[in-house]
Amino acid sequence: MNAPRDAKGIEDLIEARFGLAPSGFQRDRIEMILGEKPARSGGPIPLERLVEAVTVGETYFFREPMQIDALVRRVLTERALVGTRGRKLRILSAGCSSGEEPYTMAIAADVVTPELSPLLSITGLDVNGAAIEKARRARYSSWALRGASQPIRDRFFKKDGETFVLDPRIQSRVVFEEGNLLEVLARLPEATYDVIFCRNVLIYFSERALHRALAGFARALLPGGYLFLGHSESLRGISDDFELVHENDAFYYRAKPPNVSPAATTIAPPVPRLLPEPPMRPPLPTPEEGAFAWAEEIQRATDRIARIAETREAEGAASAQKARGAEGPSALTRVLDLLEAERHDDALVVVMAAGPDAPPELELCRAAIYGEKGRLRDAERTLGALLARGQCETGAHYLLGLLRENERDIERAVWHYREAKRRDPRFSLPRLRLGMVFRREGHGASARVELEKALELLEREERARIVMFGGGFRREVLLELCKAQLDALGVPKRDSTRV
Repeated sequence: MNAPRDAKGIEDLIEARFGLAPSGFQRDRIEMILGEKPARSGGPIPLERLVEAVTVGETYFFREPMQIDALVRRVLTERALVGTRGRKLRILSAGCSSGEEPYTMAIAADVVTPELSPLLSITGLDVNGAAIEKARRARYSSWALRGASQPIRDRFFKKDGETFVLDPRIQSRVVFEEGNLLEVLARLPEATYDVIFCRNVLIYFSERALHRALAGFARALLPGGYLFLGHSESLRGISDDFELVHENDAFYYRAKPPNVSPAATTIAPPVPRLLPEPPMRPPLPTPEEGAFAWAEEIQRATDRIARIAETREAEGAASAQKARGAEGPSALTRVLDLLEAERHDDALVVVMAAGPDAPPELELCRAAIYGEKGRLRDAERTLGALLARGQCETGAHYLLGLLRENERDIERAVWHYREAKRRDPRFSLPRLRLGMVFRREGHGASARVELEKALELLEREERARIVMFGGGFRREVLLELCKAQLDALGVPKRDSTRV
């Protein structure tokens, strides 16, 4: 199907058919495509190409591994006990891109629960036909395998030149379908799937399409089935059909039994479980005697990926700024100056004018501006897109923590602050927020640890972070806030003359 050649018409068509609501960098990409010279004079633009412009297809094996671990260690074992013994365990991977996610599920199940692995029936669904064809070929680059440990590469992939071919036995457990998620959900029979993965897809949906998709998920899941969303996506205040599950550093949702009314769930919301700081990424037990610790290996690879990605972003932004040096201050510098002067509208104009090739730090600024202006849904979508692309993850997690805390979703706020702190232990502001939350919830010892470290780090925090994440407060004000929190805990004031 071909698209109109005006941006507004395209946005309306994409929202009506696919539920996608372009914003921020997606609109920039649409404008860029519209500005290209057609292959034939006046030639039509394929609608599929524009849909690709407003979604993120880049992914890799064993992304967000704690959710995969929860799937294979807990969810599949539980679901195998429901219904007829030996029945198929049906999983939908919605927005599967080129297949890394559903294949990851099949690999993890083969390692952790080999007795259940033959029962898996996984469907990968994506609107991008080219991505689906790539998934069916099951041939990947080393970059797509960057989250997989060496034992997993050796066991499940065969090197063929510069690419890696997935074991046919694992391939056989996944089928792929090209299709529009909303249309597929509308025609699915009720109670089809045990588990649905739809990570980093709903962030691109309009409000109307979001509610349609969630209603479709609730209808398509078997009773007690599970829904896995991306880290940035929350159903709080959006859907009453699911209840949040949080264990072992993973968040996901369980479909509520039909006899649980929405009113019953809103009278007494669950009390957040604010526990003392757990060890960072504790090693997980091996699934069986002699098996390799796949989850631990994967997590180490994931942490390494995050460090590499953020280093590349910083180097890329520095190179771009150097290249533009002769032209005057970079867009990011101008935005930071405007934010420091609390000229949020002017800063947003600069961000929007930067175009699709702007550094991802500008999108982080966009999210911070949206938050200041109360456009919380826009902020969440912008941050979710950054996480989906693996960009600016430290700052994105911190801002998502603020959003969740604003919603009084304290458990998830704490999780995001801890993720920001884990990714950069020198970042002072997530420690400040953690200290404030812990003090408010009565965890004095944990609060003191975080606040004392925040006070130390704030004194040498980067100016850009203060401006972008400080909520309009100067360094001096944040230092005083931190000291006041410590004073409320009864901590003696630090001697300011001490070096």
